[in-house]
Formats: sequence, C-alpha cells, structure tokens
Amino acid sequence: MQKPNPSQKQKQLVKWKYSRWLCLSSCFFLLPAYYAYSNKLYFFSVLTSCTSLISANYWRNPTHSWRRNADLVFVKLAFFAYLYNYNHVKWMPYIIIGYSGLAMSLYCYYKANRLFAMKKKSWLKYHIMFHVIIAQLQMIILYGLL
Repeated sequence: MQKPNPSQKQKQLVKWKYSRWLCLSSCFFLLPAYYAYSNKLYFFSVLTSCTSLISANYWRNPTHSWRRNADLVFVKLAFFAYLYNYNHVKWMPYIIIGYSGLAMSLYCYYKANRLFAMKKKSWLKYHIMFHVIIAQLQMIILYGLL
C-alpha cells in the first residue's frame, strides 16, 4: 500500500459556501468561554476557547486531517467536562432546559449526520442549531458552577 503524498490536495468534505457558516457558529462557543473567564472558571474558559478555535479551524477547510481529529477529540473532552458538571445546576427551570437542550442537541447532531450522509443541504441547519444549543447549555452549566 502506498503512503499518501502529503503534497496532494485532500478532498474537501464541505464547500466553503457551507462550511463558513459552521466556522462562524463554532465561534459561538467563545461567548461561554468569555463568561467562564470573567467568572474565574479558567479550566472551562481554556477548554471552551480551544474547542471553539479548533472547531472553527477544522470548518475553514474540512478535510480528513489532523484538524478533524483534533476537533473530534476536543469536542468530546468539552462535552464530557460539561456533562460531568451538570449536577451543579440547581435551579429547576435550568434543569428542565438543560435536559431538553441535551435531547435537542443530540437530535440535531444525529439529524445533521444523517442528512449529510444523504447529501441533503439541510444538514447544515441542524449542525448550526447544534452549535447554538450547546453554547446555551454551556452557559447554563457555567452559571451553575458559580
């Protein structure tokens, strides 16, 4: 088996006219990152900032590469760090919003992947909505940590 030539251009998984919106929506995570920083939750500030920037970096040119791998790793780290700390949310409306948001975010992620596999353009809306919901859930969890 031949090694791939590093000088060969990798096939872009999503065209820029679509991925730019995911690049932008990945930056939504900078809002909870700033909120965490301003409230001295430095671990979450760094984790969320890195996740946001790594995700935006991946979506600026989505190919099967180290950038995709880094995105997948950091997203999972952030997801489990926030999920682990969900028990700090004590206000009942936020608990209800949190569980509903988790269900909606998982649905949006699932639906985006299914539609992407079917080559339907509507996958983009679901993935953007996934980013929006996750950013809101991060804010709720960070508020619970205060």
